[in-house]
Amino acid sequence: MNSDDFWHIPVLYEEILSNLPISQTKTNIIIDCTLWLGWHAIWIIQKICEKDIFIWFDADAENLALAKSNIFKKVWSQIVDKKIKTYFIHSNFSNLKEELEKINIKVVTWIYYDLWVNSIHFDDPDKWFSFRFDSNLDMRFDKINTLTTASDIVNSYHENELIRIFREYSDEPKAKFIADEILKTRKTKPIETTKELEALIEKSSFDSKSKVRVFQALRMEVNKEMEVIEESLRQAIDLLEKDWILQVITFHSVEDRTVKQVLAEFLENKLDDKTGQILEPKKAEKVYKKPIVPTQEEIYKNKRSRSAKLRIIKKL
Repeated sequence: MNSDDFWHIPVLYEEILSNLPISQTKTNIIIDCTLWLGWHAIWIIQKICEKDIFIWFDADAENLALAKSNIFKKVWSQIVDKKIKTYFIHSNFSNLKEELEKINIKVVTWIYYDLWVNSIHFDDPDKWFSFRFDSNLDMRFDKINTLTTASDIVNSYHENELIRIFREYSDEPKAKFIADEILKTRKTKPIETTKELEALIEKSSFDSKSKVRVFQALRMEVNKEMEVIEESLRQAIDLLEKDWILQVITFHSVEDRTVKQVLAEFLENKLDDKTGQILEPKKAEKVYKKPIVPTQEEIYKNKRSRSAKLRIIKKL
């Protein structure tokens, strides 16, 4: 199958595939923690072997259903022919171990993340993520299990809390001015739509990038993205079988910094402060010294790929 058969080429898919270890002598158990619409999964299925196990996670129930449909349309015949066992799991990937225990999976050979937001969240107005459309100020990936919306945050958080998330999650330099304007506006009426929030950001900051940064910060707070990434990555390291691979794609500096910090915990020996002796050997090693980034050709074809970084580590 060539690329012309598919309607979307996912970010860094060639690099993902070339670094996907496949055993010919044992069952490969592959976890895609961020299925989105199944774009990477469709390509990965081309490579895996008979009777392998492929497990997909997505916190967005609508995305999961669409991805399942895409996968069935594109590669269902290969899944059947290869007798690949598949699982579609509607759950946040912070529940990795818990959900895998339900299907009696205790170790895996490859785990992959394509963090956090997918193009569909920005391009579909019903997803309520983008200020390009006038929609509810929601921003939840999982509208069933996540209760707090972006509207709840902007209408109830204390000024200091708003400043904190704008600075911590998006390095927003006008955080105080924007927080002040939010508090002033909500005294009159609740802030309920993306366009209402966009207008007050424009009023309080003359930086056109503030809109992007504030929406990013709110989305990350709504979905507790950094906490979830940390929890899931630690579970992933424990689940990986020796000599097998973890791959993570990030798309912005705050996200990448968190991933880098969590992985660093497993890439170094834990030493005794006094003697310098190894108390606990490192659990993983880098496959590449530096993260992999898109080629200029890929960036030209897909501008949204320009900030992507792929980090790959191997379990020891």
